Amino acid sequence: MPRYDLIALDMDGTVLDDNKEISRTNADAIHDALRAGREVIFCTGRSLAEMNDILAEYPDMHYLLAESGAFLYDLREKRILYAAAIGREEIAKIQEAVGDRDLMPIAFSRGRYMINRSQFYSLKDYGMAPYQEMGPRVATPAEDVLAETYAGVYPAEKINLYHRTVEDRAESRRRLDRLKPDLEYVDSEISSLECSPRGITKASGLEKLSQILQIEAERMIMVGDADNDLAGLRFAGLAVAMGNANANVKAECDEVVADNNHDGCAEAIRRFLLEE
Repeated sequence: MPRYDLIALDMDGTVLDDNKEISRTNADAIHDALRAGREVIFCTGRSLAEMNDILAEYPDMHYLLAESGAFLYDLREKRILYAAAIGREEIAKIQEAVGDRDLMPIAFSRGRYMINRSQFYSLKDYGMAPYQEMGPRVATPAEDVLAETYAGVYPAEKINLYHRTVEDRAESRRRLDRLKPDLEYVDSEISSLECSPRGITKASGLEKLSQILQIEAERMIMVGDADNDLAGLRFAGLAVAMGNANANVKAECDEVVADNNHDGCAEAIRRFLLEE
């Protein structure tokens, strides 16, 4: 087996169990890998604001790849290494696709997590019940997320559209398909649609990090469970699916480990990163 120097761990459905916690077994494996001189990064769709509590437990971790590849952050120097930007024309098309429909837009801006003030306590209504406690605590309120990002008050690296049902999400996807925005958009969570600038994926973020660290893709491992992990899984030298991953992910991966409630990430770290 080749030597791997970096493992990128998706968060939700991967390193986090269904209670949105990192088990002691997973945490110990992460710490062991960092002590062994390997790079361990969280490669997540979340913002920096949503990750700060978790990152406090890993002071020796060096990098965070957040917002599905749109935001790369140096945790030691507290410095943004890269932040993508959605253009005004694309935001206007998202606004048109949303119209006056009942959904919840969230914008990710330079590590912030922007929610409409009127929806601060409504995350559970849009498929986000596990985040209801955390959301208002870490979010930055906006009067109108899409209007303020369009006006440039807050530059947006990523915009998520959270819906009440998967049928509502499918309608948003159909509307965006008709408008042909220069965006990547992918299904996420229960009924979310993630919108990022064209070409920005977890793969593009890993590629930027590979250039900084001088670690070739062949020496990277990516672990994930959902469609928004697919690009990163295809980029890495070893693609690992969680036992709870969807069929698309399992079909793309080289290996499958235990599910997110049974320490699959610890298994991946010990089998593939720390095994010589």
